[in-house]
Amino acid sequence: MLSSKLTRAENDSEIVLSWLRNKQSVHTQKQYSYTIEHFLQFTGKNLSQIMIEDIQDYLSSLKLRNQKVSTIKVKLMTIKSLFSYCVKTGYLPLNPAAMVDNLRVNDNISQKLLTVDDVKRLMSHTTDIRDKLLIKVMFGLGLRVSEAINLQWANFSVDGEKVNLTIVGKGNRQRTVLVIPSLWQELQQLRKEGRDYLFTASKKNVPMRRNTAHNMLKRVGKKAGLNQDLSCHWLRHSHATEAIKGGCDLSLLQQSLGHSSITTTQKYLCLRKNEGSGNYINF
Repeated sequence: MLSSKLTRAENDSEIVLSWLRNKQSVHTQKQYSYTIEHFLQFTGKNLSQIMIEDIQDYLSSLKLRNQKVSTIKVKLMTIKSLFSYCVKTGYLPLNPAAMVDNLRVNDNISQKLLTVDDVKRLMSHTTDIRDKLLIKVMFGLGLRVSEAINLQWANFSVDGEKVNLTIVGKGNRQRTVLVIPSLWQELQQLRKEGRDYLFTASKKNVPMRRNTAHNMLKRVGKKAGLNQDLSCHWLRHSHATEAIKGGCDLSLLQQSLGHSSITTTQKYLCLRKNEGSGNYINF
């Protein structure tokens, strides 16, 4: 008789480990692992004992701790992902998380945008060339912070005056973006013998950490008098809106940002304040 199970996992720890091994990003693995560990500690139960109410109670506890709706949504999606995996592999017969509705997030990207002048102001408030160029790369190329800090010189390909950058992004998807010559020349200031990464930790041939980059941007943003909620992802949002404003078409923007669906890219179409299509019609 054939087994209905697709996994050798015999306990929760083993199935969680199997599920995590499907995640390409080390950062994602750590984030998901922490969320599930915290969730199971809260319930005090094994996965097979979890009921719908346990998940609902966990979400309520996060709201009581004043966690952002966007943060709670990510944690719920993580829990849903694990239970879905458990059912698909035959480890669990039922998925209680499937009955918990997804949270709606009013993610107003228009409140998370920087102008070109804002970015210039940011760079003017740091004397560290590494930090200044990290800001410029995230904004100028629209990179995620994880993509930017992990850039290596080997990722660049120079063909005459053209410089192409190969990026392995979210979901282990690979894309290539064009680097303008002036930025490429500025990046040469970061070259050091024996260093593979552009943005390294102090005196080491290892990439700087995500929290180091975030803390740096917060510190510089405070000096520049910008929004205290500023984060590295704001630079990516701002890249997208500025590119569209400058005439970049959606398909090229989708390619540059590494979005798997153009629907994700389309959200940047409605973010141009104080503008209307009527401005482009003369009669």
